[in-house]
Amino acid sequence: MTPMTSTTPPTPPVPGEPALPAGVVLREWRSGDDRALAEILPDAASPAQLAARALLREPGDSPLVRTVVAEVRPGSASGPGSEGESPAGAGPAVVVGAAAIAESPAHPQRAWVHVEVAPEERGRGLGRALLHAVLAQAQDTELSELGLRARVPAGEGVGESFARALGFAELYGTRIVRIDAGALGQAGADALEDLQVIDTGSVALTRAFAEWYERVNAADPAAEMTLGQVNMRFLSEAAGARGAALWRPAEADDPMRDTDINRRPVTAFAVSFAQEGDSAGEGGDPESVGGSARGGAHAAAGVAGTFADLSAEDWTTPALSAAGGEGATELTAGSVNGDPQDLRALLARLSVETSVVLEVTSQMETESAVVDSLLDAGSAAVLAEYTTLVRDSQDA
Repeated sequence: MTPMTSTTPPTPPVPGEPALPAGVVLREWRSGDDRALAEILPDAASPAQLAARALLREPGDSPLVRTVVAEVRPGSASGPGSEGESPAGAGPAVVVGAAAIAESPAHPQRAWVHVEVAPEERGRGLGRALLHAVLAQAQDTELSELGLRARVPAGEGVGESFARALGFAELYGTRIVRIDAGALGQAGADALEDLQVIDTGSVALTRAFAEWYERVNAADPAAEMTLGQVNMRFLSEAAGARGAALWRPAEADDPMRDTDINRRPVTAFAVSFAQEGDSAGEGGDPESVGGSARGGAHAAAGVAGTFADLSAEDWTTPALSAAGGEGATELTAGSVNGDPQDLRALLARLSVETSVVLEVTSQMETESAVVDSLLDAGSAAVLAEYTTLVRDSQDA
């Protein structure tokens, strides 16, 4: 790829193409750019931001990813077609930002896009130029036919203002919520016979998860998946799943209440995940880390035998630390039947001795209702919030 450059003073831009700040060069990804970006970008404030940054990586076709990097070359007077090397003694080039677009296997109607610029370089049009350049890189791929999706911290911050100025609109909001150990009292403790500890390969779990996942992602439709694909993508050991619990209550006069829990319908579920490192899961897809599909944490020691017997230290991660969730069990938990009481009972049972962290979107009606009631009662606290924005045309 020939570097895209600006001269000093800048030449008139190509019609429709954002002008680059003077001295800035756009180029393809190189080995070591991840380390360079880590040095110039602020610490990630949430698991969502970590997942988004994981998109900034070497381009490839499996998964389909395109990436463009911006750097400043001190003393450079490079022009179009130049290799843009700095004059002797001018100092090394400095990476100042990057943009990426990537396919989303679990939600194929839109592609993930992420643009980030060093704080001192913001406000000069570089972010817009990066987005334009990475979309141009994707023009000869299937990505060009897709809408765009991005995640930013909630509130009118720099990221959200930038995205909205480029035509992105809110799709849904997400809250990361911590429920402290014992905050729900002994609710659910008297119905231990309704709790089933289950392997993550369970068909009952996979069916419940698949039904729930399709429902809570109606605004951003999931791909059609077989039960095997659902399990492999979200509930397998490769996906980081480590244990699961099902809530399967029965009527008090049900003769099968104590003898065959497998004959009862599943009304709620919870899955714990082990997040080993900061990669963005399958194909750098942000919904597979810290999103509505799953979380990352250590095992829930609060319910003996529910999850693998691992210490908090085993699953402490930068993402959880940044979100204030260190030492808690991060769960994906959902209601299958829409009854908030069943979900609340399951969460109460799982949080008797161990704090839990949930990630709940505004599309999750039952889960949001439970969280709202806990927040109102002072039994939970919001650790972080972020917004998913979409633009269903790639025209800037």
